[in-house]
Amino acid sequence: MDFKKYLKKTVIGAVLIIVCFILQTSIFGKLPLGGVTPNLLIMLTSFFGFIYGNKEGTIVGFFSGLLLDMFFGVHFGMFALIYLSIGFLNGLIRKQFFGDDVKLPLLLVALSDLLYGLTVYLTIFLPRKKTNLYDYFMTIMMPEVMYTILVAFFLYFVFVRIKDWESTAEKRSESTYFG
Repeated sequence: MDFKKYLKKTVIGAVLIIVCFILQTSIFGKLPLGGVTPNLLIMLTSFFGFIYGNKEGTIVGFFSGLLLDMFFGVHFGMFALIYLSIGFLNGLIRKQFFGDDVKLPLLLVALSDLLYGLTVYLTIFLPRKKTNLYDYFMTIMMPEVMYTILVAFFLYFVFVRIKDWESTAEKRSESTYFG
């Protein structure tokens, strides 16, 4: 990959991480449904891994988690590790990418959010002797997954358009470079 493509992908990823972080912590933070907000950074990490592959998903996941660790982390590095893992796992499914089919990406976002919720429960709540997993699952994990999927349904097509725009720009620059 040449430097221009790498730089463009890095800038797109950084901008999307910052935008999702701001939306998640400000606008959607003021619009909770059922006491939960959508996890846009999980959605972004899942989409990046699914659309671009495990390397890009891992990098976006790491920096998304690191940003959360800096602002909200209980155990520094925990979110970075969780998000990094989620980005990597979603990247393993990349070969199944079909731009307009939204079912698989939404399923991956849901599974990613469930994995995130379970990991947070095991690392933060269980050591504090809060052992009612069923209550946590029904009042926090499932409502958050549903809200995240609802938002992801609309934002997935934005991510596909960004990918299409990026691919078109690459082809255009290659044709003028070689042409």
